[in-house]
Amino acid sequence: MSRSVVVIEDDDDLRRLLTQTLEQGGFTVNAYADGAAGVDAVRLLRPALTTVDIRLGGIDGFEVVRRIRSFHDGYILMISALEDETAAVEGFRSGADDYVLKPWRPYELRARIDALMRRPRSMRPASGGESVWLDAGALRLHAGSRRAELDGADLDLTRSEFDVLHALMQRPGDVLEKSWIALMLRRQNGTPGDHISSHDLHAVEVHMMNLRRKLGDDGRSGRWVETVRGVGYRFAGRPD
Repeated sequence: MSRSVVVIEDDDDLRRLLTQTLEQGGFTVNAYADGAAGVDAVRLLRPALTTVDIRLGGIDGFEVVRRIRSFHDGYILMISALEDETAAVEGFRSGADDYVLKPWRPYELRARIDALMRRPRSMRPASGGESVWLDAGALRLHAGSRRAELDGADLDLTRSEFDVLHALMQRPGDVLEKSWIALMLRRQNGTPGDHISSHDLHAVEVHMMNLRRKLGDDGRSGRWVETVRGVGYRFAGRPD
């Protein structure tokens, strides 16, 4: 597996220490102090791992993780001085794979990262990012060409339906909240602002209803997409 890392940390001393710790562990490190610049770097470099501090200037670490998760399936480790459970839960809901508290110890941190990167990620592309297919048996999706196939036949999906399906297939088994999907679609469509209205949430429900109809799903627990009551949706990926 690639040993490339993007570090997003606005404290100069901690950024240098984290870079040194990871380089000693055999990683190639690209470090950034700004959240938006870090997101752009992940989009360009497609690292195996991204570390994200919560307290950043501009957009915070939670938003950084959400933006990265909209296009990239690499491992994400959040690093924070916030010890309350709420922050950790929000980190995982944003899409982080693990959450580490400051101050961390170099050997322990590297061991946790190594353990994290040994975890299998279902349908994780072997290489090439968007140049390969996400494959769940009869359902296949190719992000680069924006093609989706079911049982060998092309699916006629709208842009929003494709983006939702892509997000779900990138994180099989995880629950994507309606608000997260709504925000992702707003950004994919170039709509500014972070406020999620009832209209946005209703639009997500309509997109999901149409997507599930095209996938042949029926009811709350479908062949491909499950509804998690009061929360959002999960890619089930049951091929039979």
